[in-house]
Amino acid sequence: MMAEVSTTRLLKSALVAFVMSSGVACAPTWTFIGKSPEQETAAVDSLFHLDAALEGELEDSLLRARWHLFRALDERTVNHHDLARVELDAAYHHLDLLDDNPYLDLSGDPEWADEFAPYVAEIDQLGDAIEQAYLSLLPHLEQTSPDSPLALLLKGLSAEEIENLPADASQIVRIHQLAALCDIPIDANAEVAASIHFFQTKGLETYRVWTERSGRYSDLILPILKEEGLPLDLFYLAMIESGFKPHVYSRARAMGMWQFMPQTGIREGLLVNHVVDERKNPLKATQAAARHLKSLYREFGEWRLAMAAYNAGQGRVRRAIAKAGTRDFWKLELPRETRKYVPLLMAATIIAKDPESFGIGPVKLQTPLAYDSVELPAYVDKQPFSVDLEAAAKMMGVAFTELKHLNMELRLGFTPPNRRGKYELLVPSGKGVNFVRRYAQLPQSKKKQPHHYTVRRGDSISLIAQTLSVSPRLIAQVNDLRNPNLIRPGQDLFIPVQGSRSVGRLTGPKGERHYTVRRGDSLSRIARLFTVKVSDLKQWNNLDGDLIRPGQQLSVHLTAENTVLVPEKRSLTTGGQRAAHTVLPGESLSTIGRHFEVAVGDLQSWNQLNTTIIHPGQKLFVSQSPFEEYKVVKGDTLYGIARRFGLDARAIARHNNMSLSSTLLAGMTLQIKAGDLD
Repeated sequence: MMAEVSTTRLLKSALVAFVMSSGVACAPTWTFIGKSPEQETAAVDSLFHLDAALEGELEDSLLRARWHLFRALDERTVNHHDLARVELDAAYHHLDLLDDNPYLDLSGDPEWADEFAPYVAEIDQLGDAIEQAYLSLLPHLEQTSPDSPLALLLKGLSAEEIENLPADASQIVRIHQLAALCDIPIDANAEVAASIHFFQTKGLETYRVWTERSGRYSDLILPILKEEGLPLDLFYLAMIESGFKPHVYSRARAMGMWQFMPQTGIREGLLVNHVVDERKNPLKATQAAARHLKSLYREFGEWRLAMAAYNAGQGRVRRAIAKAGTRDFWKLELPRETRKYVPLLMAATIIAKDPESFGIGPVKLQTPLAYDSVELPAYVDKQPFSVDLEAAAKMMGVAFTELKHLNMELRLGFTPPNRRGKYELLVPSGKGVNFVRRYAQLPQSKKKQPHHYTVRRGDSISLIAQTLSVSPRLIAQVNDLRNPNLIRPGQDLFIPVQGSRSVGRLTGPKGERHYTVRRGDSLSRIARLFTVKVSDLKQWNNLDGDLIRPGQQLSVHLTAENTVLVPEKRSLTTGGQRAAHTVLPGESLSTIGRHFEVAVGDLQSWNQLNTTIIHPGQKLFVSQSPFEEYKVVKGDTLYGIARRFGLDARAIARHNNMSLSSTLLAGMTLQIKAGDLD
């Protein structure tokens, strides 16, 4: 752990120096939150602590996001702007993985927030630096990325020149003509014309990909809008908000296709916690968005203002109206992004009415989403009923990724147990028949079970939380406890442990296992975890006092009833083999990325593509190489590169078939193994 922390601290320092020396315009001041060696080795008796495995996973993803930022800045320095954009898209991809981690949601109790707040602050700072680097590229890019966050597209649009077009200008005339086909207000003015021009030029690829993706969700969204009596062209609000990506996450903590903030989503009836985040469920999120839009329209009575309030918030629009003394959207003092957001939405709607006349060209829509909806009971045979998606996919004979895509809101891979009502699970079309009965009959050995805890006499929520290193509020939340202070012996509680394994099923009446002490552990906590006495722990390990240290091995004598679940570290590095895919007719990087669950930017980076154009028969790598590339600059040495990134110079030399004394030439590329970044 000490070596790992030192490596991370070196890389943090290197990043600060590199960003400063690269001249990123308006780059923020970086204040990294680190831990001192004393904090690493201190023995504390804490009620709550950050699990070491989860901490390592967070550090790993942060490290990779920083690495892609490094490479982007390198490419920008030599004016390889499109390659720099690909690297920044990859950096955003890794930040998305971090942002969607349920354990980084700080809406819980103070002890939870205090433990994870440093990581959230560091992610935000890294995100700001990536955003600033991206903004510095925008003037040099021929096209923006379909996966770029909306905020960046709106800022890029700010640079679009707005001309005072005459009333008979062709663009204005086309807007007038097509506005009659729209059921939301469309204004034929310079702002909307500039937004159309953006989609015709830098945003061309973006609009095409968004339109292609819209085919997957149109049959789901449009009936809901129609049922709620809303304008059907509000369909394009989801396009602008997310590009029709159900799992997209914004720097402002908004989530899903309709980009709900947590509290707004909850207010509109969505379940948002560490197990389920229904903002990512296309069906439920669309229903919530329809309710929210109806509410905004009731308040403002006008769709321009309602759409502005969807982006900026009701309070801000109210204050702008009061200050300006008018309800004319175009005269209100609203945030710059909101002033760009509404005309961009109008532009997207207008173009959709006749895309070929705007040079967008024919676009092949994705196949509409098809599914069966299965109502899961809360209990089967008096036992809490929860579905493990992986086991369910095997049972139905479908790909796990297909089932996961239909149920993106399930953050830990299974449906919430211990709920009061039914839960709606989506399964591939035709697979819903007798689903509950068939799944209930699966042998327990084929299903990963959520970690359950049976309440014993004298237990309390806080004591159970202390024992299992989770938040008391979280236990109450995921078990739907109206009064967390009222639990009874024999009651079954679900404990949301992400990534877990058994410490060992014992053979015979007794057995011995070894437990590695983690930060925050105490003898009392470990004793309760294994249902043993503190005095026994001391006797088994020849301890005179209560002092234990992280990394120390303790012998624990267990009975067959005392097996427990403890967090398991999951490695994000890949093996030596790279999966490859041969491009088929009609395929694009977008469709391949969706199939293999990778970002388009990653596909471009792994295959050294500076364009999105691919050809049938072309071979593409669809998994991460076990190596990262580094381009040598003048003055570099192996030792210097190793020091800069906190790596091992000998490992770099070995992976590149060279000696430690080899001369490095500016421009040459080194292969650095991803595992060496840990």
